[in-house]
Amino acid sequence: MAASRLLIAGALLLLPPVSASPMPTDNHIYGDCKELNIPVAATVDSAVYSLPRVDNDLEAGAWAIYDATRTSPHNDSNVIKHTVTSGTWNIHAQLCFPKHGKTQDVLQIATHGVHYDSRYWDSKYKPENHSYVEAALRAGYSILTYDRLGVGQSDHPDAYNVVQAPLELEILRQLTLMARNGSLYTLAEHVPTPSKTFQNRTKPDKVVHIGHSFGSVLTSAFIATYGDLTDGAIITGYVYGQYLGSTGSVTFAVEYAATGHPPFNRPSGYVVAQKVGIQAIFFGGDPKTAYTPALLDYGVSLKQPVPIGEFASAFNILNRPGDSFRSPVQFLLPEFDFYICRGDCKDYVDVDYLRAFYPNATDIDLKLQPNTGHALPLHNNATAGFQLSFDFLGKHGL
Repeated sequence: MAASRLLIAGALLLLPPVSASPMPTDNHIYGDCKELNIPVAATVDSAVYSLPRVDNDLEAGAWAIYDATRTSPHNDSNVIKHTVTSGTWNIHAQLCFPKHGKTQDVLQIATHGVHYDSRYWDSKYKPENHSYVEAALRAGYSILTYDRLGVGQSDHPDAYNVVQAPLELEILRQLTLMARNGSLYTLAEHVPTPSKTFQNRTKPDKVVHIGHSFGSVLTSAFIATYGDLTDGAIITGYVYGQYLGSTGSVTFAVEYAATGHPPFNRPSGYVVAQKVGIQAIFFGGDPKTAYTPALLDYGVSLKQPVPIGEFASAFNILNRPGDSFRSPVQFLLPEFDFYICRGDCKDYVDVDYLRAFYPNATDIDLKLQPNTGHALPLHNNATAGFQLSFDFLGKHGL
């Protein structure tokens, strides 16, 4: 073990520096967390797509209509030329360890969806009821959340030709490799902190992947493509079916991010949802019982711009066959998910349908979270949904 730690320490000399955002206090109840800025190098196949420019609100609305038009191509026919994207990008992340962990260290890697950043997983509004991170720490899990490329405190590169689905999938793979080979824990240990929680850790015993919405698109593509790099998966707010995205991008009620309300420091091609769009897509169920005005307002306060290249390139990773995946996977669907099931996920798919995607999975579980919309943690019964996933993982020794 000592030798392996020396090898990792030596490898750190070859890596760009990792840094931490100032954290005078960590207000997590059940664990200790550290914010990291992780340089991630990646090289992937990419493309130049035939897309309208977005440089103002008028063009943002026109793009949404274009993207939702039934004859607009979302496949290779929309490619002007194939390219290769290569570089190193800063990925902002939060790594947390529980105060009372499991017998083995099970690390969850959580990937958020569009129009939010990693704060989706870690609500500061009544965290005991709405923070997935807090719930995971309480259940004994370590957890890594991160801002996807183009979002939050991660880098915001070109929205048309750089931030595309294949690159984001590769970034998830690189973060997973860092977790599995121990370099993630070593990097975190070298960031100054008064907590001793991060000292003398090598690498997790198991790695589980969890996603939400587009983060679940990435997670499902990840486990389908790199089945040997995961020990289990939780897919929330996503399943591939006939109504996926059928409401169209117009439903988001987007505006140009740079002049939005509030304005965001983003270049051309980044759009952001308005409040009516956040409610339409992310909230569902009986508004008297499913969520509160305060939860909706908090959800709006978390909103983040989206690079339109994600939408154009998503077809590259959708619906991938996962023969190499030989671990358990749970699909957790909100009952009233408007974007995934057109507002009603009851009896939408069954386990046999899902097994066609992952024929060698050790277990496929399908759960419906009642009286809940697309953003599961921002509804009144969020903790019940969290527990469904923890019970499933626990059943499989995770």
